[in-house]
Amino acid sequence: MGNDGGSIPKRIELVKEKQKEVRPDQNALKVAMWFFCALSKRSLQAPVVACALGKLYNKDAILEYLLNKSAYGDGDVICSHITSIKDVKTLNLTPNPAFKESSASVAHFEQGMVSKFICPISMKEMNGKLKFVYLDTCGCVFSEQTLKEVPSEACIQCGKAFKQDNVVTINPDPAEQERLKTNLAEKKAKAKDKKEKKKNKSEQEKATLNDSSEKLATSSTSSNKRKNDDGHDSSSQSSKKLAIDSQINGSNSSTPSKAKQSKAIQSIYSKKGDCEVTESYLVRGTFNRYAA
Repeated sequence: MGNDGGSIPKRIELVKEKQKEVRPDQNALKVAMWFFCALSKRSLQAPVVACALGKLYNKDAILEYLLNKSAYGDGDVICSHITSIKDVKTLNLTPNPAFKESSASVAHFEQGMVSKFICPISMKEMNGKLKFVYLDTCGCVFSEQTLKEVPSEACIQCGKAFKQDNVVTINPDPAEQERLKTNLAEKKAKAKDKKEKKKNKSEQEKATLNDSSEKLATSSTSSNKRKNDDGHDSSSQSSKKLAIDSQINGSNSSTPSKAKQSKAIQSIYSKKGDCEVTESYLVRGTFNRYAA
């Protein structure tokens, strides 16, 4: 108990001090990041994919997560930025010829676990001791030192062109990870703006096409109406002309020709010169006492 003359208490036993922050074992974290899937916590197995933040996953685990977000308890915390299979890149990893399944077990943690994959140029193991990067254009993986020593604008393994922005660090430190998060947010914002502009442009083109179609339909309707009006006028005029001609022909036909007329009718329409005056003209039709 102390203070009874039999023991001398120390300061640490009498004064409560602030507890020291418990820091996780860096070696254990390194092994977890480079040898195991960040989502399923299972050993990395080909095909292996990487996200824009440089984390490594088994592809089947990502597919399970996309189909069922609750398949892994901490999935929303670890890979909430992954919304489709397009958000990850399948890596072209080079197998390590010195790898054995027994050497990758946790029992060899203290001795050093052997990685399944190596750099295809320097033959260095991808175990976290050296920085590794991948190209998001083709998915090829190299050690960062190799990529610096062999500067090229094309992938030194597959020959596909790339830029410096296409180089992504695998399992970066916290500062580098924050930079990658910022770049990812900017890329998503640009992609969203581009998609909206494309959508607005297509809507404008569609509206313009509809307006043109309406104008064309209106003009064709008016022209057809004008043609119909012109045709109606011409037909009415021709019908009037035909009616007049028929009336004239009818009047002519109603008057019989002189050849077919009787003498009495001919005498009505005959001219004065055509008639012969006889001496009995004045007394025609009366009784005449004198005999001719």
